[in-house]
Amino acid sequence: MNVGSVVLGVSTALAITAAVGAVIAISASQPVQGPEPIRGPQIGVCGSPQESDAATFHAMAASFLIKNTSGSPVTIRAIRPQTLKGLASARVTLALGADDKKTDGYEVAASVGVPATEVAHSSTVAADGTTIAPHSFATIITSMTLADGARAGSAGDFELTSNGPSGSLHTQMIRASVGLGVDDLACSALPG
Repeated sequence: MNVGSVVLGVSTALAITAAVGAVIAISASQPVQGPEPIRGPQIGVCGSPQESDAATFHAMAASFLIKNTSGSPVTIRAIRPQTLKGLASARVTLALGADDKKTDGYEVAASVGVPATEVAHSSTVAADGTTIAPHSFATIITSMTLADGARAGSAGDFELTSNGPSGSLHTQMIRASVGLGVDDLACSALPG
């Protein structure tokens, strides 16, 4: 074996190693699409106040359940509604666990007019992520405030970003929509 062959072989091996390292670094920074570990409802709900409260109504919270259907913990890094209509603000928080009564039909479970105590026990996703245990539930709560002059508003298409394999990020969409209106007519006029 001559020196030229050895140098060429070592150079080729180093080039292949460098190329694989570059691919790993590039793919690790991109969101990964794959099987969805978190399941949620495809549902739209809208709430309105009792007639006596309609004149001063402008804010409300609504919620829906999600479930980690995988056998591994899932660390949620961010939750964002992708569509906002008629809202001045929408603050999304997460509460781990759920009432047993709510988990039975979670695929269609959503509620409007979430009590202030339930909102207070939820929190924004932690800076280092919030982990949902395997086969466990969590509640996504959206506190909404109507925009000036709006009679109804909604937040929908919730994007969940979670930790993926090898330090990557996994992004998935929960096609739920929550809204509020000054009355039932305003709620029914919300575009789908």
